[in-house]
Amino acid sequence: MVWSLASAKRRRKLSEDAEEARASAFYRRAALIAVIIYNLVGVTDIASTIIAISSGAGVEGNPFLRALMDHAGEGWVIAKLALQGVISFMVLWFPHRIVLGFFTIATLGNIWIVYNNFLISGVF
Repeated sequence: MVWSLASAKRRRKLSEDAEEARASAFYRRAALIAVIIYNLVGVTDIASTIIAISSGAGVEGNPFLRALMDHAGEGWVIAKLALQGVISFMVLWFPHRIVLGFFTIATLGNIWIVYNNFLISGVF
């Protein structure tokens, strides 16, 4: 038996909320735009990380990603892209306004990280 934090009633409500959000053309479009921006930022994050580390001026600050880089070599790029794909799918599946709000805030945080990577590398 699978343990779940949500009751059957709550899971049913989440499913209904997701279905309702997907039925809205506005939320589907907003999710698609947000996911495209997120993935562009994500690819730029990978590039800026490589540039900053290659310049010798920076190291990866995320301990999980640093461990992945140490153990998987260049495979960390594929792992990061795969995670972006999973997150993108989840947002497209549940384009609720609250999900989109948190997702947008997280994307803005990632933009700050990319900017910082470029500052560290001397690009800016």
